[in-house]
Amino acid sequence: MRVTATAEAERTVRQVQDSGRGDLVMVLGTGCCDSTAPFLYDHYDPGPDAVRVGHVAGVPVMAPRWLENLYRAGPQLVIDVVVETASDSFSLESELGRRFTLRYPATATARQPEPADRAI
Repeated sequence: MRVTATAEAERTVRQVQDSGRGDLVMVLGTGCCDSTAPFLYDHYDPGPDAVRVGHVAGVPVMAPRWLENLYRAGPQLVIDVVVETASDSFSLESELGRRFTLRYPATATARQPEPADRAI
């Protein structure tokens, strides 16, 4: 499993860094409701089975080994961002009115998702 990011996702992570947040880590596959959605945390331990699958603006992206194994043979995945007027996420970008999402490369465009987009 390899994960990259859109330019807008990179800008969003830098904005969180510039707000004074430090020791950032992005994790996949830990949300109770959002399943594999990327979550950006500060001062967070992703757990002993987490493996690094990429980075966004220098911030490591971690995933549990089971998720990395699931997507190992698949296409490279892309972290993108969408604008949300109301966000109930614990992820730090929600403070900026944004939400990270995980996409296949063909649908990563840093815009509001269309119903046909294949968000994971």
